[in-house]
Amino acid sequence: MTSPADDLVEPMHWTRIHGWFGWRDLQEEAVATFPEGSTFVEVGSYLGRSLCSMAEVVSSSKRKFTIVGVDYCRGSGREGTADKDSHAAAVADGGGTFAGQLHRNVIACGVADRVHLVVSPSPAAAALFADESLAWVHLDARHEYDSVVADIDGWLPKVAPGGWLSGDDYDEQWWPGVVAAVRDRVPDAVECSTRQWRWVKP
Repeated sequence: MTSPADDLVEPMHWTRIHGWFGWRDLQEEAVATFPEGSTFVEVGSYLGRSLCSMAEVVSSSKRKFTIVGVDYCRGSGREGTADKDSHAAAVADGGGTFAGQLHRNVIACGVADRVHLVVSPSPAAAALFADESLAWVHLDARHEYDSVVADIDGWLPKVAPGGWLSGDDYDEQWWPGVVAAVRDRVPDAVECSTRQWRWVKP
């Protein structure tokens, strides 16, 4: 339910949210591919840029899907070959968590009625979903090898036959842990979109 004050606020567009996002084409393909009523999960939502884009794609399709964003909301720490902590400022601004800013951005984009947020470590969140219940799980959480392996192992059973398990930053130069984990756990995954990988469950 919205209040009269909400109607006076112009919604924020997802492009104004800080973050890194380059798989809008996969979102559009998912909406065109999977049956209405399917559930899409994004693991690693940061401040909601890609999550709010997904909500926009779903809204434009005039079809109903469930969208879930999962994030620990405490940042990934230093990672990758650049050894950079890209979330430090947002974590500090939020007093140790960016969960509040993520939620505020979802509300500001006007999609709080279509996006469900789960603030949890990735493997614990995966346990909340039944096996083979999800059409698409996109992994964009911590990019170190052990974390990506744990994400793949935790979420792969949750993907339905014909569904997708995919992920961001499939780039050996900057994110060798991502590439190595994908090759070890789902060697028949293919590169797609821009630096993305995708595995289709048989």
